[in-house]
Amino acid sequence: MNRKKRSAIVMTSMLAVTLSMPAFSASAQTNTATTEPMVSTVASTETTTPIKADQLTAEQQKRLVSVAGFDNVKQFTGFYANLRRAVAKGNKEAVAKRISYPLVINSSNKKRSILNQSQFITEYNTIMTAKVKKALANQRLDELFIRDMGVMIGDGELWIAPVNNKPGIYAINQ
Repeated sequence: MNRKKRSAIVMTSMLAVTLSMPAFSASAQTNTATTEPMVSTVASTETTTPIKADQLTAEQQKRLVSVAGFDNVKQFTGFYANLRRAVAKGNKEAVAKRISYPLVINSSNKKRSILNQSQFITEYNTIMTAKVKKALANQRLDELFIRDMGVMIGDGELWIAPVNNKPGIYAINQ
């Protein structure tokens, strides 16, 4: 990887971490009396529209299509929901079907490729580390980082993008 590309990746990761930090305001905190998140409002000239936490914003929905290259928002959200469910259940086969091969795995300054579903299933426990699973489980939709390279989960542990018009995980950073 050349120095310019590496710098771009580092800067992108730093930007993503900065953007994903929660705000320290009353609207970003949850109501401790119930399990429901606080609902903030956006003032407009006509009405006040409630915005529910952990949903894609209008800007994110636009960027999924115009920047990341998904056909539509549902293409991503359906894929994402099924991926989270499969990982939570430990369903290796279902997760393997949601990978764009060859899958790039980056760990400890080493880069390797997973070439097919069979190899992914065999190496599942070393690929889907606790850190990767936690990043996916804790990711909020309203905090997704979306760019031309796809959608970043966590601090870059997973990258999802449409490859050959089909959403898939194309990189995992452990």
